[in-house]
Amino acid sequence: MNDLRSEIRAAFEKEQAANPPVANLRERIVKTASTQPRRETNLQWMAVAAAVVIGSLVVVGLMSSRQAHRSLVPAAHPTPSPIADYGPPPAGVPLFYAGDPKHPGWYIGFDWNGVPQGTIKLAQPIDGRLSQAPDGSSFAYSTIGKGGYQQFLDRLGQATASEPAAHYVSEMWADDSQHMCTLDDFKGQWTLGIKRPGEAPTLSSTVAIDPSIARSGILAIELRSCSLPVDRAVLVYNYGGRPTEVWVVRISNGAILYHQSHAANTLADIVASHDSVLIAESSNQSTGYLMGGTAPNTTIRSVASNSPMLILDPTYDVVAFSHDNSLVLVTTTPWASGIKTHLAAIEIATGRVVWRYDGDQELAGVFTEPTGAAFAVMFQNPSDQTLHPTVYIAMVYIHPPSPAIPGTYLRP
Repeated sequence: MNDLRSEIRAAFEKEQAANPPVANLRERIVKTASTQPRRETNLQWMAVAAAVVIGSLVVVGLMSSRQAHRSLVPAAHPTPSPIADYGPPPAGVPLFYAGDPKHPGWYIGFDWNGVPQGTIKLAQPIDGRLSQAPDGSSFAYSTIGKGGYQQFLDRLGQATASEPAAHYVSEMWADDSQHMCTLDDFKGQWTLGIKRPGEAPTLSSTVAIDPSIARSGILAIELRSCSLPVDRAVLVYNYGGRPTEVWVVRISNGAILYHQSHAANTLADIVASHDSVLIAESSNQSTGYLMGGTAPNTTIRSVASNSPMLILDPTYDVVAFSHDNSLVLVTTTPWASGIKTHLAAIEIATGRVVWRYDGDQELAGVFTEPTGAAFAVMFQNPSDQTLHPTVYIAMVYIHPPSPAIPGTYLRP
């Protein structure tokens, strides 16, 4: 070993003698090094690198957890801006829409991860409320106070049909996002119809409801759900001082499958799931009614068995069911104009609260994810009581976190 080292050293010295170093090489190296920008110590650099790696792993973990419960959709434009044009909405992606405050007549479509995916641009701002199909693939609106919708738009916001003479007692989107369900009292008979937007009903069934009950109040009877796949619709009569009535009807022939009557002033309202499988009977205590005789609880009920699925506090008012019937969104304080609204999302199977809002804003409206368990909840300043108030939007998921979408928008 010692002989090998000696041989290596001798060879090195011979090579160095043939190629002597530049004069003042050490001084040049020191001078050159001293002119370079000073860098942080290796330990600091390593700490930054470690933080980046750990942060990336955390983000990946959270995204994996979220994607286990969320549908996969395009994730372009990760930072929403109310002044951006996101291009034509993509086909086949469920979206919900909010108005762009910088461009009257523009509406931004968000996917159910809260990411903007497209912008529709109406020829001129509408004088009314824009009602979207459950999946955001079509739109309808009315410019008069009563009756059905008069104008229909496609997913790009282009006009497709109009019904200037349509005056239905009640009209709503079916849960297939392609048809409209209508209710009318033509010639003293209550008629349930199914039609394409802008067309006459292709299916019409007479529902055997006592006309005297239906016409005893200003609001008459309203559609609360309409599902073509299960051939069911829910009709509700709710007018102050009179009994609250609910009917579950077979769409194809008008047969009444379920009917309940509740004493006057006991209930605030009745809400149905999109498939007419569940109904929610909200106690009138949820409105702050003080005259007594209100229902002792707010109840989620199965239509098939007429049995309670979940009993809630009577001060809770059910706003909406999730599409998969796993959650209900409720107000925990009265929902009234000009006052703040507190809310909660509750798991029906367990009664567990998965999300809560106790801020100082008023509920402005809610969208329901058409393929899962999420809600998009709009909030407005209680002092803003315009038709299209400025809103911010909170996403509500059964598996937290439930973030707010950056920016403010307009209620459509």
